[in-house]
Amino acid sequence: MAIDRRSTLLLLAGGVAGSLLPAPFRAKAAASCGPLYLSAHADITGGYRVSGFAEDGTSLFDLPLPGRGHSFAVRPDGSAAVHFARRPGRFALVLDLVEGTVARRVEAPADRHFYGHGVFSPDGRLLYVTENDFEGERGVIGIYDAERGYKRLGELPSHGIGPHEIALLSDGETLVVANGGIATHPDLPRVKLNLPTMAPSLCFVDRRSGALRRELTLDPALHRLSIRHLAVAPDDTVAVAMQYEGPAHDRVPLVALQRGEGPLHLLHGPPNVIRAMKNYCGSICFDPSGRTIAVSAPRGNLVTFWDVGSSLYLVSARVSDGCGVAPSARSGEFLASSGLGGVVVIDACSGATRPLAVGGLEAARWDNHLVAASVSRRT
Repeated sequence: MAIDRRSTLLLLAGGVAGSLLPAPFRAKAAASCGPLYLSAHADITGGYRVSGFAEDGTSLFDLPLPGRGHSFAVRPDGSAAVHFARRPGRFALVLDLVEGTVARRVEAPADRHFYGHGVFSPDGRLLYVTENDFEGERGVIGIYDAERGYKRLGELPSHGIGPHEIALLSDGETLVVANGGIATHPDLPRVKLNLPTMAPSLCFVDRRSGALRRELTLDPALHRLSIRHLAVAPDDTVAVAMQYEGPAHDRVPLVALQRGEGPLHLLHGPPNVIRAMKNYCGSICFDPSGRTIAVSAPRGNLVTFWDVGSSLYLVSARVSDGCGVAPSARSGEFLASSGLGGVVVIDACSGATRPLAVGGLEAARWDNHLVAASVSRRT
């Protein structure tokens, strides 16, 4: 099925993009086993796309984007995922993960923009999205009704500035939000407006009332250490990846863990590893067991691995501009994607890597995040 440039533009202008793959390929997506991996990427023409591929590298769908994408919120039943624009983008696309198509386009309100992350309620009805109230210089969590065409119902406070990644604890009621602490405005999209006074925080928010249940901050000397990305283990251990906005020659911890009612516990790796991470982490995830975390440092061309039980650094793997990380189906194993092209599988015990050939997407320049989804099966 050939799709020419005019047809693609018409699809995007209508707000719903169709699959660029024939129906048998979409059927393969529904029948495939193992995780479905989702990521945005830039193609060889400079355009932006969003793709899904299987654990063996089989490409299952590849769709055009109206702009640069960032990350995903996967619906709990695996039927859909919402792909968000990169900050300060305002679009989100609802992907049908079984058919490999775009089902709907969602827009942020005119006085808000997305930060690129979101999470569903346990029943999949509500979607919580990190957003910027840029005129009010505060972070908010937009609430969207997935059963009513993703109508925006309202918002909750994030209790900070610059909320980025968001997750839900196992109680199904507590949102955990990484407030990066950096004020921005879409008129100056990549300018950080408040570095001298930035105040990052990890906030636990009641998803129904918006009440602040708990707020964790760093030592004031580390107020330029932006709490940006997070992951939650099955036992509700929260892992945090950070980006330092202070002097480039400073060496600060970039990874933290938080358990139960405890504080943020900073992890201290070998000095040469911390130096090589170049004060910047790109993404973070747990393996299926919850015992190991992967943290990417794309500016240092590293993916680092840490033991959760001991809080100790394990090993690193060299991945050029490696930013996206996701767990494989096996404990202690991860996938990592490169902004220069290519995906590798990494053993977190040894740091050994092997390439994963993603069919038809060998030239894809992968964006910041790689997300694993478990897809519903249709009979």
